[in-house]
Amino acid sequence: MGNKREGPPTWGTAATRGLFGAGVFLLLLVVVFRRPVAWSVILALFMLLIYIPLGHSIDTFFYNRRQAAKRRQRERDLHGE
Repeated sequence: MGNKREGPPTWGTAATRGLFGAGVFLLLLVVVFRRPVAWSVILALFMLLIYIPLGHSIDTFFYNRRQAAKRRQRERDLHGE
């Protein structure tokens, strides 16, 4: 079985990572910065809306770079360089 990163990015993975990030953000706001819970939840939900598409975009960028590097390596191997 190959490396998990070899597959294309998914929205599910981006959502999971976004939920984790928003949860940590929420905890920091409430516990460390002592902000009101209701305000913190609203802000964490807003951050979740940013984290998911941003995370998917970053995953896609790095996936495309890995795919391009694999293509270049195959071409080098094919031409005996």
